[in-house]
Amino acid sequence: MQPAKRSFSNNQTILFMVVLSFVCAFILSLLASALQVPQEEAKELDRSKEMLVAARIYNNPKNCFQTQMSGTFVPAVYAGNGALTPQPPGEIPIHPTKSEIMQVVAARLRPFLVDNQGNRHSFEEAHIALDTYIAQNKKNGYADLPLKLIYELLSNPVPGTPQSVEGYVIPVSGFGLWDYIYGYIALAPDGNTVIGISWYEQKETPGLGANIAEAPWQSLFYGKKIFQADSSGKTDFKTAPIGIIVVRGKVVQILDHSPKAKSAVDGMAGATLTGNGVTKAYKDTLTPYRPFFIKLHAERKD
Repeated sequence: MQPAKRSFSNNQTILFMVVLSFVCAFILSLLASALQVPQEEAKELDRSKEMLVAARIYNNPKNCFQTQMSGTFVPAVYAGNGALTPQPPGEIPIHPTKSEIMQVVAARLRPFLVDNQGNRHSFEEAHIALDTYIAQNKKNGYADLPLKLIYELLSNPVPGTPQSVEGYVIPVSGFGLWDYIYGYIALAPDGNTVIGISWYEQKETPGLGANIAEAPWQSLFYGKKIFQADSSGKTDFKTAPIGIIVVRGKVVQILDHSPKAKSAVDGMAGATLTGNGVTKAYKDTLTPYRPFFIKLHAERKD
């Protein structure tokens, strides 16, 4: 006699599916919790790299540090204590470690706050914790806050020599074609001349709008002016339009060599809406910092 086959009722089947779903959900929850810290660390490392890219201290395509020698940027190696030294010519670029990248950021980029009148405040003076401030505001940006985030770009550390200010790095955010875009813009001490830019988070169309994160397009911003000069070439920091314009086409064809061309870059073929989003992001982000830029300009004139 063959043993009778076991059969499961509908209730037993449903119970099994419910238990299995709860087990799977529990496992996924554990995995998500375990991966949260590594994911946040990876995002922080990426943001740190992109700040250095905007400051032209890090070369993203080659994944190496770079430093300035006689007006030219050359590959560099980490020398300890946040300092860089030129790499001997002909050697293969050395990829820095996460720790080295973070040490350079700590040594070269000093965060502080700017109020609506352009006055500086340290985080200690404002009684604000840097990590908490960034965590609470990084999604919506910092430009519209009463106290806005900015980083002072310091010179390469040299033992026995005080570091000088080489510029400022400002977080930029806006909306592209599909979603929010986040990046940085680095400005010279005059508060007007662009050192470099970067975008660390974007979901634009690959091969089109996503080119905002590529080095060739970002290089178009070097030396541009965020304050647009008038037709005579003069710039009134109090009233001039502010930002960088991404034109539809080539700057030389649309603006020729007019003063306005100094505040414009070539657009990306097939990515007009992304370009418009980038233009608006720079305008909306940089405009609230105008009082600070005016102070920088006035200090250089004195």
